[in-house]
Amino acid sequence: MLSVNEFAKHLDLAYLAPNLQKKDIIEACEIAKKYHVNAVNVNSCWAELVVNELKGTDVGPSAVIGFPYGAMSTKSKLYELQEMVDLGCTACDMVINIGAVKDGDWELVRHEVSEFVRICGENCDTKLIFEVGFLTDEEIAKLTQICCECGVTYVKTATGSQAFPTEHQVRIMKENLSGDTKIKVSGVPRTFTMSAALYMFEHLGVSLCGTRSAGKLVQEYSDYLKELEAK
Repeated sequence: MLSVNEFAKHLDLAYLAPNLQKKDIIEACEIAKKYHVNAVNVNSCWAELVVNELKGTDVGPSAVIGFPYGAMSTKSKLYELQEMVDLGCTACDMVINIGAVKDGDWELVRHEVSEFVRICGENCDTKLIFEVGFLTDEEIAKLTQICCECGVTYVKTATGSQAFPTEHQVRIMKENLSGDTKIKVSGVPRTFTMSAALYMFEHLGVSLCGTRSAGKLVQEYSDYLKELEAK
């Protein structure tokens, strides 16, 4: 069974709503530090603040790139990405050009993915967001394979702004993994439960979940272990 700290490191605390203010981002960092989650994931305008708030802690500063639609030019995405890496983000979550995937423009897709990995380098994890609700099983499989070939750290299901990912779609990602690439599930409801997280970690090969409920889930898991010990 996972320890509380191990469970916490399977979670990214995502604060991505467009109406968030500075006080909300600082609150997110305080929650993340209290529960020792893996990272705080924010829109790029907040990245410098998060880097400074998390300095010297075991929580990583993480920014989303091309969020939430992935539909800007590749140059724009990569410029934003380079800025985040230069600021000191230890992870970046980039939305792929979904239309290019649907068009079968795998050359453009592979270019975005490979440049993503190159710019992030060794000190910044890469999390490639698919938005699986728009994709066929074949497109999910192909995109997973490309990410693995390029050395992406995590293939990630969704942004949360569109359809929720299904267990079937996560299984397709798992079946097409190779190398060191892992799965991050995100875009789940804010009512996401501890039991759902444990199921994914234990049975679907999921290594990371992104949710605004990360702190709440760690507290629930800690309480759950204490109840087990008391029996």
